[in-house]
Amino acid sequence: MKTALKLAQFNSIPADSEIHVKGRNLRRVLVAIDVGVSELLLAQNLNCDGVIAHHPAGGKAQLEGYKVFLRHIEQMKRAGVPAETAKEAVKNKYRVLDIQHHPENYDQVPNAAKKLGLPLVTIHSPCDEIGRRMIVQAIRGLDEDATVRQLVSRIGAFPEFRRAETRIEVRLGSPNRKAGKVAISHACYTNGGYDVAKAYFQHGVGTLSYIHISEADLTKLASDGFANLVVLGHIASDWLGINRLLRELEKNDIEPVTTTDLYTPGRTSVRQ
Repeated sequence: MKTALKLAQFNSIPADSEIHVKGRNLRRVLVAIDVGVSELLLAQNLNCDGVIAHHPAGGKAQLEGYKVFLRHIEQMKRAGVPAETAKEAVKNKYRVLDIQHHPENYDQVPNAAKKLGLPLVTIHSPCDEIGRRMIVQAIRGLDEDATVRQLVSRIGAFPEFRRAETRIEVRLGSPNRKAGKVAISHACYTNGGYDVAKAYFQHGVGTLSYIHISEADLTKLASDGFANLVVLGHIASDWLGINRLLRELEKNDIEPVTTTDLYTPGRTSVRQ
């Protein structure tokens, strides 16, 4: 967790991350986007001595992780959205997330991990922030006359996007359009939906990047005739940040055992 926070430049553990079951001297860890009891049993079967989950695997991270959604406000403000507009843009979906997570079964997976004697940690937005920073660095130097296609090409150079079954999609606008001012919206628990995207577009952003979006929000944005929306792909985007963390952990003799073909050990050829 400390390594992830350092790479993400976070000062404390965010609401969507948690050390569920403590452990020491971990040398072989299962790493998965989603961890349930089956992944714990897989870890045990593969002789792992710990598990890293990306999406909240229970506990307060599952119940209260939605509070990280408020990070959208700061990201919008940095892109030129007025503070009050940004706060209003997150209000509706924040309430939905609160109601949605309240009834969830938050203790099953952590308690199963305890019974199996497996240390378990959830590292969500720190990994997403690591990935977001990598993307921001990769597109640095693109001017506002660059096309959306050029923007996608820069981001798509990362191995995680090249190897993914999903492609980066231009869901609104066109690859041939100018990108204009670009905003990378990520590491805020989940995408901002219609209201956050609308706030960006109405305040000078020409191209917005989400890692996923619902059909309903996309259709609503399309009907408003807004600019360019690029959707990077959920799983590839998640592994981008996770892989950077794992490469750092490998330096400390920790062996990751992943549940994906998107794991990229060693150094990446893309600028970080």
